[in-house]
Amino acid sequence: MKTILHVSAMLAMVLGCLSVPVAGQIAPSAAHVAADAAGHFDVAANFTYKAAKISQTTNRFVMPGGSVDAAYNFGGKLGGLSAVVDLNGESASNIEPGVDLTQFSIMGGARYTFRLNRKNAHVVALYGQILGGEDFASNSAFPGLAAFTSTANSSAFQAGGGANMRLTRSISFRLLEADFITTALPNAANNRQDSLRLSNGIVFHF
Repeated sequence: MKTILHVSAMLAMVLGCLSVPVAGQIAPSAAHVAADAAGHFDVAANFTYKAAKISQTTNRFVMPGGSVDAAYNFGGKLGGLSAVVDLNGESASNIEPGVDLTQFSIMGGARYTFRLNRKNAHVVALYGQILGGEDFASNSAFPGLAAFTSTANSSAFQAGGGANMRLTRSISFRLLEADFITTALPNAANNRQDSLRLSNGIVFHF
């Protein structure tokens, strides 16, 4: 967990420094405000770090990976409601002696965004979201009725939120997103995994 927090802090500091030169280039305008109020697409590319466990009796491990999410905001001067699709993948080696794990998830749901201090060039948008979908796992060992299998899939649920800071009219920096994720992959116990995923990335506005 310390590794995740250190990486997130470093990314935030680096992007914060990079944003200084553009501060004078994106003063809010009437056109900018009107664009924010209208429906628009946001597409984000993220680095992700998931703190996960196979079951309650196993050790927690970190899975690095990446994600892409696309959101259509239906409009609103302060933010408003969005429909979201999230594609996410992570991989880790030797999570248990001789056992690896690769995961890929597809989820969809709703996000609500609220923008703070819209008169500031670097407006910060806070959001919360709830998504559901399917998780696909491979390159591992999952206990079945007759034997272990190398692949499995299950339903997945994700709830969380984050903060984006505007850099230019078309680009924001995702300061941090934190999501609680539940899956139901077979583990010879309660068939449930609860994970915490932290993300940093870049958001493109269209």
